[in-house]
Amino acid sequence: MTLSQRDLADVGVLIGCALRPKMRPGADNDYRALLSRYRADVEFRNAVDSVLEGLEAQVLSDSDLGLVLGVRRESVFAYRISDLPNVGGVTERLLVGLVSVAVAAYAFPTPADFDDDRVRWVSVDELERFLRETCERFKRTPEQAQGSLDEAWRTYDRLSPGYKADRGKGKARRSPASSTYWVAHVLTWMVDQALARSAPARGPEVFQLLERFRIQAAELAGNAAYDVLAAIRRGDHDREAAP
Repeated sequence: MTLSQRDLADVGVLIGCALRPKMRPGADNDYRALLSRYRADVEFRNAVDSVLEGLEAQVLSDSDLGLVLGVRRESVFAYRISDLPNVGGVTERLLVGLVSVAVAAYAFPTPADFDDDRVRWVSVDELERFLRETCERFKRTPEQAQGSLDEAWRTYDRLSPGYKADRGKGKARRSPASSTYWVAHVLTWMVDQALARSAPARGPEVFQLLERFRIQAAELAGNAAYDVLAAIRRGDHDREAAP
């Protein structure tokens, strides 16, 4: 059958729901009904997928948590690192990019991990330590890091590993000259995007990574920077270096 004007409007409504990362089908009757229709009605599903294709996007998952979209770099809906607060220059973009990939590599170091839906937790201290140890490794074997990864780790390594509060602003506020500032900055942004949630009961600055992040992070498989950091997290380079 041919989709009606109302059906086409529903296509737009469903895509609009998917573009609101904190919106959940369980809390919205219209979203829940349209998600069910997407799963069951082939013609409606094809219409949604076709519109998304025109927007350089695709559905990665249609679980009960809602539609999770993946977007190509050319899409108007693509995340731009420069869209994050306080990220304008090349240095800031390198740091945010490095930390973002490090979160994925730290939590999902193997391809099988992306298919494992168990809960994963990360903390600012753990990620900062992982990145700091990675920088030390690259100092010994700089050939492991090529291209933008080489520039990114050197930029990160120049930051102070300590708290380093802003001058005159008290101890409660980190300075962008501190590496922990950038780790916390990325994780906090992930909370805003419904990719993670704060988990203070598990310790200071601990975050739970959500399914939306697991699904989207799987798209990094094959990314050169992710592959290098994931191999370090798995310990592959240690085994290669062993006699």
